[in-house]
Amino acid sequence: MFEDLIKIDEQNVAHGEFHTYSYETDCFTDARLSFYFEVVQEAAGCHAAVRGCSIPEMHKRGQTWVITRSQMEIFRYTRWPEVLRVETWAQEPIRLHLPRVVRAFDQDNNLLFVTKTHWAILELERGRPVRPADMAQVIKLPPEDDTEHNMDMNLARNEPPKGEKLYPLSTFVPNIAYLDTDRNQHVNNISYLSWALDSLPHEFRNRLKVKEVDVSFLRQTYLGENLMVYTESTDENAFSADKPRLEHHIVRTEEDGSETLVWVGHTNWDLRENLT
Repeated sequence: MFEDLIKIDEQNVAHGEFHTYSYETDCFTDARLSFYFEVVQEAAGCHAAVRGCSIPEMHKRGQTWVITRSQMEIFRYTRWPEVLRVETWAQEPIRLHLPRVVRAFDQDNNLLFVTKTHWAILELERGRPVRPADMAQVIKLPPEDDTEHNMDMNLARNEPPKGEKLYPLSTFVPNIAYLDTDRNQHVNNISYLSWALDSLPHEFRNRLKVKEVDVSFLRQTYLGENLMVYTESTDENAFSADKPRLEHHIVRTEEDGSETLVWVGHTNWDLRENLT
């Protein structure tokens, strides 16, 4: 079944196609950022499934996949009903993470986005990480001499610019809905980003689109928890700028009143016409 959705070549690179459906576009018929992240999630999931290590299969072994870091650079947003040609592959483990690259092209072979992700394998019962070396053998990596499919996956620390004042821009209280949760019973990674974007003014999002995003998933969250989304910037007038950088973080309020940072990242924006 999964072999019909994605094909793996002799270099251990998986290939598939994804359609830009109308319900995955915004009010300008441009693809939503969340759609690109859904493509990344689906391509990775299908690749793992073909190799016999999908999340349902991992659960049978008492393990699961979780994403801890995602960094995406966007060159253009597709429009309905364009087709994306997607390729993905895993790379050599870095400590407790198995890195993965997903990139997409349009039908003229122009690059649409490149995403670098770090994945971890956790034991379901204890939540402890499992070293990914064995899993790298299962998924199989591109050959060392395939320079096109061997990228630098040592991502820099994800934090705001040092030594600069941050101005608060917006806060947002998300309602964790049933469909925000995934097969691991925790909030899906895409929901965090969607909440951060939902916290921004409509006029800002009508004018600009995200060009780069870099987010880190620090703690799992679940239905019924109390979360708050914060957005800041070193530019107090960022919402009126043409190429702003926004800093985002999500905090959970615990039962004892303390706060736990669960998600952090930043987005770089550009004028909509430059990305569509």
